Amino acid sequence: MNNIHLVSYSVKGIKSLDKEAKLSFYKKTFKKDFSIRDYNIKGIYGTNGAGKSAIVTSVRILKNLLLNVSYLNNPLVQKQLHDLINKKLGKLEITAEFVVTFGTELRLYQYRIELIKNNANKFYISEEELKVRNALSHNKQFDEVFIVENGKLSTSEISKFTELLTDQTKNLLTSASLTANWIERVIAAGLKRPAGSKMWMDLILLYLFAEGLFVYMEREDDHTDFVIHKLLEQSEAEEDSTLDLLVKHKMQLKESQNFMFSAEKIIVEKDEYQKLENEVKRLYEFLHIFKQDLRDVVIDEKINGEYYICNLVMKYDNYSVDTEFESTGIRKLIKLFTYLDKMVKGDIVFIDEMDSNLHDVYLCALLEYLMEYGEGQLCFTTHNIGPMDILKKNKMSIDFLSVDHQIYSWTTSGNYSPSKLYRNGMIEGSPFNVYSIDFIAAFQTEGDN
Repeated sequence: MNNIHLVSYSVKGIKSLDKEAKLSFYKKTFKKDFSIRDYNIKGIYGTNGAGKSAIVTSVRILKNLLLNVSYLNNPLVQKQLHDLINKKLGKLEITAEFVVTFGTELRLYQYRIELIKNNANKFYISEEELKVRNALSHNKQFDEVFIVENGKLSTSEISKFTELLTDQTKNLLTSASLTANWIERVIAAGLKRPAGSKMWMDLILLYLFAEGLFVYMEREDDHTDFVIHKLLEQSEAEEDSTLDLLVKHKMQLKESQNFMFSAEKIIVEKDEYQKLENEVKRLYEFLHIFKQDLRDVVIDEKINGEYYICNLVMKYDNYSVDTEFESTGIRKLIKLFTYLDKMVKGDIVFIDEMDSNLHDVYLCALLEYLMEYGEGQLCFTTHNIGPMDILKKNKMSIDFLSVDHQIYSWTTSGNYSPSKLYRNGMIEGSPFNVYSIDFIAAFQTEGDN
């Protein structure tokens, strides 16, 4: 979405993050010639367990809260939230600021949502609010668009639309966000925008912001299957209805995600098959950069009612390989392709552990391309210090997450290399004071010399 950009994101209360972790994607002041070009990439560095993946996970939760009206009613989601939300705080707080351009007009929106546990041991939305201001104005005061507190909606706008919205969402705003309810109860119901409502447009922009968010997590960080098994263990074996319910909810989670390439089976509707073919051709051009001996990527499809069930097959000179059996690195590239493509075309993309199974030469080349040609934004976590000297060419492009969950942003310091300073433990909050002799106690057994 070329005219909607994320300018800050903060989260508190997920996994180990018991303090607010705030990412800034743009400077504090805005000008008429606003452009995200020099701010479109951010790499987040930090040790294992610092909370990098937690930040990315929270973005996925935010998107689901904004778009999926049944998200919090899903037992799998509730189980995941019980595991993910920080036990010390007992609640999750997310705030996102995004800017929207309308010709010469620049609007800055601030959206905040808070989840907390109720007496029934279920997480619900305790607070939600949207504010807006003129980003070009010297007045930094936000105007309230709406606020929801414990399920009660209030707004400064008095119109037929707000009356309708209040009526349609009554008793529903603790289990789903106002945006998700608006989509389900107003838009899907075919109700048209009443004349003179500014809040209607504000909700559209919040919806478009959420639609333009895409999150890539490694399979290890997708706990859906684990949660299903744990819940089934707690259910009676003969309760077939429980199994049906869990499978249904799992499918709803899958369906809420946009179509992405995968090394596994791809299910597409018949009228979407031509689009898939075109995308696979582009995927081949991408993969061929990394595998010069690759001759083609073809679709092996089977008809199942109104759907095609498809596998992707890699064609080489003398043999073919189903992508299921390709190398880990190629499987990773297949999944990354769609996310990177969305960033190029203007969306906001978060990728966890972008460097895993990807050679740093390829990683650096990809980042250079995205910095130069990407119309959207990319925020990724990584342990690979190789890209640092590429990233430093952009502004606000390197953040360090310390062991105490504080964000330290890289600022240019003469000709110093961020990678060298980081490696030598000279970045504030950096824990790299480990030496080879520190491992003696761990690996030495009694009797060793």
